[in-house]
Amino acid sequence: MRTVDIVYLYEHADRELDVACAITAILESRYRVTVEIIQWPMGFPEAVTRIRPRMVLLPFCYSDQSYRMMLAYWQDALFMNLSWEQLFYVGNRKAKTPRGEFSLNHVVHHAWSESYAHFLKEAGVKQENIVVNGNLAYALYDEPYRHYFASRRDLAECYHLDLSLPWVFFPENYNWAFYSEATIQAFIANGQSVEDIQVMREYCENSLAEMIRWCRDALQDSKVEIILRPRPSTPLSAFMEFVRRVVPELPAHFKIIQQESVREWILSSDIVISSHSTSLIEAAIAGKKTAIVNPYPIPSQLHVDWHDLLPHIDKKDDFIGYIRSAQPLNMELAQWARSSMMKNGDAIASMARHIVDLLQGRHPAPLPFPREIVSSWFIMIPPVGIWSLYRRLKLFLRFPENKGLDPKQSRDYFPKASIRARIQKWAELLISKR
Repeated sequence: MRTVDIVYLYEHADRELDVACAITAILESRYRVTVEIIQWPMGFPEAVTRIRPRMVLLPFCYSDQSYRMMLAYWQDALFMNLSWEQLFYVGNRKAKTPRGEFSLNHVVHHAWSESYAHFLKEAGVKQENIVVNGNLAYALYDEPYRHYFASRRDLAECYHLDLSLPWVFFPENYNWAFYSEATIQAFIANGQSVEDIQVMREYCENSLAEMIRWCRDALQDSKVEIILRPRPSTPLSAFMEFVRRVVPELPAHFKIIQQESVREWILSSDIVISSHSTSLIEAAIAGKKTAIVNPYPIPSQLHVDWHDLLPHIDKKDDFIGYIRSAQPLNMELAQWARSSMMKNGDAIASMARHIVDLLQGRHPAPLPFPREIVSSWFIMIPPVGIWSLYRRLKLFLRFPENKGLDPKQSRDYFPKASIRARIQKWAELLISKR
């Protein structure tokens, strides 16, 4: 078993992997820090048998429950939570509030803003365990990072889009329409009310159906490309089944494309529309014409204050007029985002510095998680090799056709060579732009 400085865990590739590879390129080239990027949770059973990290970067950390086996085997590591979700609404705030001994006392939490730092402190996280740095994903829309992504021409050739037409990008966020019953029960167990969930589910189902009709009707006499991107965690088959129930046949210029991250599409599109999605903030930062579309009034469970900084469209004729018109950009949302979550400059480069400061003791680290708590979770903690073999065998028997990968997570799992190629590409870009 070899020791590495950092194990960087990512959960969703579209959301996190570009940042992970960019930060790793900086850590390796500027600071000579060794890093291994691993998908959580699919990559952990194999990684735990060959790696002993000094520090682990987590994609989220709401409770002790998620990381019990990791704490059993990597208990001596320093843990930092990159906190990939920080803009909550009433309908998910309770489930995503840190709780438990590990999350509150033994993890350094990354905050995009002073507002989120205040939220963490109210939950019980100590000030010394919070690093306010800025939004890592938003930094990708600025120099030099934006040059990494596929161009508009590349996307047009790959997905048969008309370069001569305006592109309207629609990153949908009707997640409550597609959550499984097991996921719903997990939200309820974590504090969400059944009534709130029902309201959000009905809103998402009804609004998505109506928006599909609006897009179809808009293309009857509007010359644009509409690119609807389902959320990566929603099975495309389930999404397409929903679409076909509403509109059996789509117009030629109405494309449903789940590939690529929101960043490629936002950077290449002319207009970005969505419901309550935070991708609207990214579009505003990128300087795109942006609006919230709501065929039905957005319920209080989903509303957040930043929604009020964008134009709202609640009628089909207004939607059609908006995608045809050449209205000036609304800069309020971009100004708010940059002043609250990007005010410290390059969040990616500064994140690398914070990581090195923690690793080298220049930033105070929390105490290790108590061994007696880990021991109390298990009658006997099995040797790492036995547990890893059991876990991998169990996954293979459950998903033999997918070589042991859960189909729901196979989109997020990349082999080591592929991740290393991404890191190299990022390193070449960052070196050339220095």
